[in-house]
Amino acid sequence: MDLFSMSKTIKSFLLLIMLSSFPTAFLNAANFVAWDKKGDKWLQQTSTHFSISYLEVHQENATRVLKIAEQVHQQLQPFFKVTPEKRTEIILLDDIDNLSGHESTLEYGEIRLVMSPPTDINTIEIEDDWLPITLAHEYSYILQMQLSQGTLRGLFISAEFTPAMLLEGVAIYLEKNNQLKTDRLDSSNFHMQIRLQVQSEQLQDLQKVVLHNREWPLTSTYIYGAYFINYLAKTYGEEKLLTFLENYSQNLISYLFLNRETEKVYGKDFLTLWQDFKVDLNNEFSEQIKTLEKQEVDGETLFSSPFIQATASSIEGLLVNKINGEDRHEIAQYHDEKWHSITPTNQLKDIDSHPQAGLITTRTINYVDGHQYNDIFLYNNNNWRRLTERARFTNVRFTPDGKSILATRIVAGLSELWLLNIENKNSTLKLWQGTENVILGEFDIAPSGEFLVASIKYPQSQWKLMTFDLNSKQWKNISDQQGNENSPEFLADGSILYSANYTGISNIYRLDFKKSTITQWTAVIGGAFQPIWQAGLGLVFQSYEKNSYTIRHIEKPEPITVFAYSNVQHHDKKVLQLNEQIEISPPVSYSTWQTIQPHSWLPVLYVDEVRSLVGLNTYGGDALGRHNYEIYALWDVKNKLGSYLFEYRYDNRWAIAYLHDYKFKNVSLDKLNPHYQISSNQTYVAQRNHIFSAWEDKLSFHAGISMSFDSLFYQPTNIQQTEPTFDIDATEITTGIALTFDNREYYFNVPDVGWGHYYDFTFEENILNSDFNGQKYQTQWRVTWDLPGRITILTRLSAGYSSDDAKRYSLGGNNLKQEMNLFDRNSQAIRGYDDVALVGHVYATQRIEINSLLMRFERNWGLFPLGMGDIAGTVFVDSGSAWDVGEKYDPITGFGAQIQLEFKLGYNYALPINLGYAYGTDDALGKDYFYLNFGSAY
Repeated sequence: MDLFSMSKTIKSFLLLIMLSSFPTAFLNAANFVAWDKKGDKWLQQTSTHFSISYLEVHQENATRVLKIAEQVHQQLQPFFKVTPEKRTEIILLDDIDNLSGHESTLEYGEIRLVMSPPTDINTIEIEDDWLPITLAHEYSYILQMQLSQGTLRGLFISAEFTPAMLLEGVAIYLEKNNQLKTDRLDSSNFHMQIRLQVQSEQLQDLQKVVLHNREWPLTSTYIYGAYFINYLAKTYGEEKLLTFLENYSQNLISYLFLNRETEKVYGKDFLTLWQDFKVDLNNEFSEQIKTLEKQEVDGETLFSSPFIQATASSIEGLLVNKINGEDRHEIAQYHDEKWHSITPTNQLKDIDSHPQAGLITTRTINYVDGHQYNDIFLYNNNNWRRLTERARFTNVRFTPDGKSILATRIVAGLSELWLLNIENKNSTLKLWQGTENVILGEFDIAPSGEFLVASIKYPQSQWKLMTFDLNSKQWKNISDQQGNENSPEFLADGSILYSANYTGISNIYRLDFKKSTITQWTAVIGGAFQPIWQAGLGLVFQSYEKNSYTIRHIEKPEPITVFAYSNVQHHDKKVLQLNEQIEISPPVSYSTWQTIQPHSWLPVLYVDEVRSLVGLNTYGGDALGRHNYEIYALWDVKNKLGSYLFEYRYDNRWAIAYLHDYKFKNVSLDKLNPHYQISSNQTYVAQRNHIFSAWEDKLSFHAGISMSFDSLFYQPTNIQQTEPTFDIDATEITTGIALTFDNREYYFNVPDVGWGHYYDFTFEENILNSDFNGQKYQTQWRVTWDLPGRITILTRLSAGYSSDDAKRYSLGGNNLKQEMNLFDRNSQAIRGYDDVALVGHVYATQRIEINSLLMRFERNWGLFPLGMGDIAGTVFVDSGSAWDVGEKYDPITGFGAQIQLEFKLGYNYALPINLGYAYGTDDALGKDYFYLNFGSAY
């Protein structure tokens, strides 16, 4: 491709991207509910404004959620003054651990509610039932989108062009519209995050916050959005806020009129409002920051990361599950002022240590059936041993003798405490199960082994420390101090370290049972969490700071304040009273047809040197995400040809697809005067994935059948042509099986795969009326090596063999995605060559790539729905050969470089654009090749 042609292609691709990227992103990320277990039955119930889908065993939960949702509607509707034309779909799930909630799909009026309440008060620490707050947050998105009712904008996916900052900000601001008038804007956690932003003297520009970005703080969209909307409301009033939202939402090209609408409503453009908002934040927090800086007691730094770490003390040194977003996760031990690697980890949640028993951990396993469950693993003598299978335990602690463990879990929204014997898997005992909305958080076991201390949240209450007698199975309150208490850790003398926000800022305290006193040991500006005591280091805790979480230590902590406490009687608090007058329909069986219809029609335009395509794209899926489909129809106005695609998927197991397309190949010997041969291709594919899985579902077995019909549509005449490489008019029908292994891991600051192996082996047999006979065998092995920092090395080996009468393979071109097809994989990319450079019944290829994240731009272009995210670079070498049996291996090689630019579209979506150059070294077949494509290369 010459530079002029490449320039034309770039313009065409940009237009195509704007018009057609969103539905593809949706289909690839279809969020299906987990596969049904034996006896599972999905039901539906409706109220005036909601429909809920749920498993029959969760009937009681579903009815309660539906009533809460109706009360949330009554609380929010007076602000928005709109009501969705159709019922909002709620999907009640219990197939995921560790999440505090939900996922909303704005364009469908859908809320996914996970029945696992937050067990970490660093996320939601308000004094309320988490369900009303979660539903109010999500439903406010949907009502905000309904502000475009009756306008042309309502025909399109309005959420695509609404900054997440506005969506999140309004949702958090309106959390106060509940019966208890509590919200996260009054929480110490939100104050902590914005206070540290003010202290940094680098409050973020609007162009950064308007995007979902990956810079610190990772919650910037939430906290800036919430405080900005609160600023508008308190400064100008809620009526003007609603007027602004209405005017903005009803513009067809709303992002072009953000400044106009703010000027119309507030008398200032958006950027001026943002500057005023930042001044207001400085005025609100500056004096507090000055006071805190004078009183600061924060210790010495050990390790910094964007994420809070799982930590534990041990006799040999501090244990940390180090996650820095760049390198492979690992448990590391700090002693003698150095870090020593113990073992790699993946998705580890909690950790504890015992001198003889070793390490006990929990970690999350993502199963192919859609479940994401935690399980317990023991590490001793350099070996891992799995102790539970889909048991869902999150927090674990050794008993003092090291022979048993205590573990917590949440099932169907109910907290449980269990005792498990390490050596006898069948010896388990449930010690306690909570009632509805009583949430058991982090805990620790007393040195005597007679009782434990835990952080517990009752409805309409703060998180409080309580003791649990392991003999009587009774809970007892400790103190009546005002504030959230969490992360308890016993000291050797029986006193307790913990984190609490008594002063509005989370710090570390020591509770002495013998003296009935509480002693403050830290005075930080942000917040101090997760305390432990490590010999040689003293107090170790994690501090929320300007640029990261930081593990700090104070070798000999001194008392800052000391105050007395008195025991209080434990009493249960009832959950929020529901309006029993709300009418709910009887349960009926779940129906796919109510939600599967197409929801959006989007135009598609694609133009390059040989084709000019225009058409329509639509997609849809049911509420459970089980059934998903995509359809497009395109017309090539330049060549008078039509292209069509239909794809249907049933969760991640079944897939069928039909594609009718045309391929263009330059067959002229005169490269400056191309003449294209046009061939028609119709392909039908049916695939059954994950017939069985093993090794934590990393190993899977699949089967499929494909039919491909190729025919010559147009052959140029009266030119000097290249020799044909293989027959165009041919039919191939194959059935096959495949085995895959995939343990790849993805890291926050590393482009594409961060570490891991992918391997597959496929076998296909020609059947029925195929023009070919015999078998096809293929295999590939991809290994990504993690280097220090943001650099990885990818190595790939692949090989294939087909019988003498079977279809031959081709090598060449830039289509890396084709290499990942399990079936109908007939080509291998060798960059720096035409699509068909070599053909043969046997092939072998090799590849090495060096990939690196070069820059994190994370900035929007003003208020337009265009921005830039990561910029990554790749240097690569491809090599391989294709030949027939009896011929020799004669490889061709290409090398080059690629820049991947991540465009942010519609404020919320990331689309990679790959711009590369490849050079083929073969004198006869190689070429200088510039290329451009969008989407992941893998």
